[in-house]
Amino acid sequence: MSGRSPEQTGTWARFIDAHVHLTRAEALLDLAGAGIAAVRDAGTRLGVGLPLACASARETVRVVTAGRALAKRGGYGSFLGIAVGTRREMAEEIRKLRNEGAGIIKVIASGVVSLDEPDTVTSCGFGAADIRFIVDEAGRHGLSVMAHANGEAAIVAAAEAGVRSVEHGFFMTDKALELLAERKVFWVPTVGALRRAAQRSGNPVFIEEEIDRHLVMLGRAFRAGVPLAVGTDCVLPDRRYRGCYEDELALFRRAGIPADAVERIASDGGRKLLGLDQPRINANT
Repeated sequence: MSGRSPEQTGTWARFIDAHVHLTRAEALLDLAGAGIAAVRDAGTRLGVGLPLACASARETVRVVTAGRALAKRGGYGSFLGIAVGTRREMAEEIRKLRNEGAGIIKVIASGVVSLDEPDTVTSCGFGAADIRFIVDEAGRHGLSVMAHANGEAAIVAAAEAGVRSVEHGFFMTDKALELLAERKVFWVPTVGALRRAAQRSGNPVFIEEEIDRHLVMLGRAFRAGVPLAVGTDCVLPDRRYRGCYEDELALFRRAGIPADAVERIASDGGRKLLGLDQPRINANT
């Protein structure tokens, strides 16, 4: 199996995308057309994923959604959801999301990889104490937390707080990897998303170097037993979606992960992360 593509092995119908952003209901057509079984929506300002998740039991694509991400007021990420500044606001928004059908809470724990300054994560994101409060509050409602986290400090803070998964995880370090492995925190590395962002900005050389470092750490994570899942970070609908998913799988293989293991990560890893009992969900099961 290791030398064959997903198309040749017929595994696409089991694959899961653990990090997308759904902006319209038509996004489900792109996902179904690509043969994706389920997705985890990481949030938008309008919370489009919430009604889609509620209706997804009748669809061929299962949707687990964060609805709206929680971002620190004045910092990065409010375009993905809602900016909050106090613990009361955090708790109230988590309660609202749970009542509206969110299956997970998304928290912005850091900025993003700078496309202008090498080896830099832009400022802002919740600190360790707030992340822990959000994890605890989400837990009171039976929800786990996915954390947008880049850089060692944010990744470590998220893992120590007890998040379910670290999203992106650029500038990963051995210390952070060890903690993810120890705590069994999932990593969704979204490698292709940074490459696409770099291409849009003129493809600075230092971003390619960071992608190479990211792949090295991804390979180390696999060998260390860090739970992994595949996520494209695609904003959907997008006619290029299937190609983006294929690229993400290819990047996992480039990290030195055997092709059959990549397929398991894309299917079983994603299913476990999303908490799904079956690899394929449809209205007739």
